[in-house]
Amino acid sequence: MNRFRTKVAAALIAICALTTVAIAQAAPGDTLGVSTTTQRIVPDSSAGFNFLATGPGEGYTVRDGSESGTALGAALSGRENRRTSISYFGQLTDFQLADEESPLRVEFLDPQGGAFTSSWRPGEALNPQEEDAMIRQFNAFSAKPPHAAKGGVKPKMDFVVNTGDISDNNQYNEALWNLQLIEGQTVNPGSGVDPASSIGNHPLCPNGMNVLNAADPSAYTGVQDRDEWPTPTMGYFWDPDEPNPTPVPANPNFVNPFADWPGYPGLMDRAQRPFKATGLKVPAYQVFGNHDGLVQGNAWGSNIFNQIATGCLKPINDDSANSGRSSNPLLNFVLNPNFTAEDFLDIRTGEPKYFMEVPPDPDRRLLSKKEHMNLYRSTGKDSGHGFNFVDKAEKTASSGFASYYSFSPRPGVRYVSLDTTSEGGTVLVSDKGNLDDPQFKWLEATIKKATANNELVVLFSHHAPGSMTADVIDEKAPGCSTVDPAEVPGCDGDPRDSAPIHLGNDTVDMLLGYPNVIAWVAGHSHVNNVTSFAAPDGKSGFWSIRTSALADWPKQNRLIEIFDNRDGNLSIFGTVIDHAAKVDAPADGTSAANLSTDELASLSRVIGYNENQNGAEACGSEKCGEGEAEDRNVELLIKDPRKKKANVNKVTVSPKKRSLKAGKKFKLTVKVSNFITATADAKNVKVAVKSSNKRVKVSKKTIKKIQPGKTATVKIPVRALRTAKGKSKITITVAGKKAVANIKVIKAKKKRR
Repeated sequence: MNRFRTKVAAALIAICALTTVAIAQAAPGDTLGVSTTTQRIVPDSSAGFNFLATGPGEGYTVRDGSESGTALGAALSGRENRRTSISYFGQLTDFQLADEESPLRVEFLDPQGGAFTSSWRPGEALNPQEEDAMIRQFNAFSAKPPHAAKGGVKPKMDFVVNTGDISDNNQYNEALWNLQLIEGQTVNPGSGVDPASSIGNHPLCPNGMNVLNAADPSAYTGVQDRDEWPTPTMGYFWDPDEPNPTPVPANPNFVNPFADWPGYPGLMDRAQRPFKATGLKVPAYQVFGNHDGLVQGNAWGSNIFNQIATGCLKPINDDSANSGRSSNPLLNFVLNPNFTAEDFLDIRTGEPKYFMEVPPDPDRRLLSKKEHMNLYRSTGKDSGHGFNFVDKAEKTASSGFASYYSFSPRPGVRYVSLDTTSEGGTVLVSDKGNLDDPQFKWLEATIKKATANNELVVLFSHHAPGSMTADVIDEKAPGCSTVDPAEVPGCDGDPRDSAPIHLGNDTVDMLLGYPNVIAWVAGHSHVNNVTSFAAPDGKSGFWSIRTSALADWPKQNRLIEIFDNRDGNLSIFGTVIDHAAKVDAPADGTSAANLSTDELASLSRVIGYNENQNGAEACGSEKCGEGEAEDRNVELLIKDPRKKKANVNKVTVSPKKRSLKAGKKFKLTVKVSNFITATADAKNVKVAVKSSNKRVKVSKKTIKKIQPGKTATVKIPVRALRTAKGKSKITITVAGKKAVANIKVIKAKKKRR
């Protein structure tokens, strides 16, 4: 990528030093509360498999968009002494938490490479523990932002948003584990139950099976345990019990990408054990990714996929050089929407070695989008992790399937969460994204309303504009009125016509017509990338911010801060963070039986670096996923598109209750605030005061000026006439905001003559 890199001059470095909230230098290997501005995680100098160490941190690259031909804003000097906080939030993305024991996994495709290189990851069993470590990191930064506002004010984190692919395979148990992780509940990342009740009753648990680990379903059962394979030797999949086996029979073409990898006896069983999750300290919102709504992020959830997920037959295959078998027979059922359980059993009859007989689990069932949202709404939280914000009209029109929403955690900024899942589910096409027409129209209407309200707009989605290329209508999946949704969870439940489908280009063209849209935050591509989009006339634009995945190297997510520089420009800071597990991973040969949750997360990071297909070294000279310096720690400038407007957002009165003798008087204290996101002083603010008791007298006031982020205080005289009695409700009204004080009048004593 040949992009202009803005050089940070010494003066700007000094500014960052003054304005960045200081974080004490971490001890070697510590990561908790430490961002990549302080230290970066780098490989050690060993040959072959690399363990990890820490290196120097990386400062902020200041960007104004001019590298793309049009400057979106200007970096004016002194802004660090003027800026006020508009919002501060965290972006989690692309956990792809996988039930790695599920029969619906397609690990058998991974040896083919190409489009299938993400079908299996050697460290995926450690995803839950790694996600918990990232949640701990966000908690550490929740009250410790990378930057302070004017006067050293440290804004607190408003929320954390997960921009999709929290699950890997659209299964109920995967979605549940993620919910338990953010809620701080006990997570049991293993799956599989006693098969006795399923044998002979489930279509894919036929009689006569010899189910592996039937007596102990909690033990790991899957492709990374060589002892469970139906052939003498498995080589392609990393088995931490024995990373470098001797082929039996001898095979000079034996494929083993992990021959020099370390071993951790018992790791796969250890990864299945329950643990108490940390839970997020701030509100958490969710956005749908393709893996959250489609089988393996590609296909709509059919009856056969649902049966495979909950059944006892796990399709497997080694590299063809090891097994002597092509994976094409197994690929056929992935690509054929008319495939049946009988077809599946026919493959097993012809070649039993294509299958592993595993404990079933009904909790592996596929989820419809409505069921997924209801699961996250079930916690009792007002937001339903975002899904209670779905517009009522959209919810009704979609029969409850609309999953896009907007919210405003503080006045002056509007966040819009999109669902870019290509619900038509065409394999190798629908992994990319789109917007159906009803959502596209809702999006534009929402932005119009936000603009009228003088709000800044930030979009969240799983796919960024460049990844929205799936020109597939939702109706490619069967309508829910034509099938049983309990059996076919991936049916199209929205009765509205999805066409015309809107892709990245026309969505960007629409957004560029609304200057109040300043940023689009996404994931999906598993890479740190920041790109500016400018309107043809140069009068508006926005920043596209993509963040790398927790599923792949560099195992990072991002903190985002939005500041008003009070000079006609905004600064959007993006700060990349590693998860909170220590850098030092357990040594080769360590028994996994007593490894802590933190050690498992640390090991997952090391595995991610060394992974042969998606690891750091798989992309040649550039490390996969990291992006360039200008994609990581950044200050992004953009013109403030808002009109000059005050934002009187709060009025309080004290005392709220008071007794007052007839014939006496006192003063109420009224405080009026002009919110921090206001773009102008509030001038000549009228404080209207009304008493419900005619014998309790009050008077109005006018406040000459309230600066943004400031609060003005006025005293309101309250006088009870000697003839007053009873109660009085004093109502203070300022710019439509009200506060109430209740006065109880005490009868005056008669004077003696």
